[in-house]
Amino acid sequence: MSVPSPKPRAFERPSVEQLGLWGFGALIVLAVMFYLWWGLSYGVWIDNGVYAVVITMLLFGIAGLWLFWPEPPASTPPSA
Repeated sequence: MSVPSPKPRAFERPSVEQLGLWGFGALIVLAVMFYLWWGLSYGVWIDNGVYAVVITMLLFGIAGLWLFWPEPPASTPPSA
């Protein structure tokens, strides 16, 4: 008696929520990496132009994560 092999799973497309979380999370990481790269490359850690770019990327990343973050399940009140 042979055991049937499981069917191979087809590729599942990621949901919009997953893409949003990854994309906006990557924007935050990119902002930090850009600031570190600029500071290490040019030896300048205080620069208004770099601050403008980094803060813009950070704010868009944080706002996007806030919008795409899944809501926690609603809690039910304890029964008396």
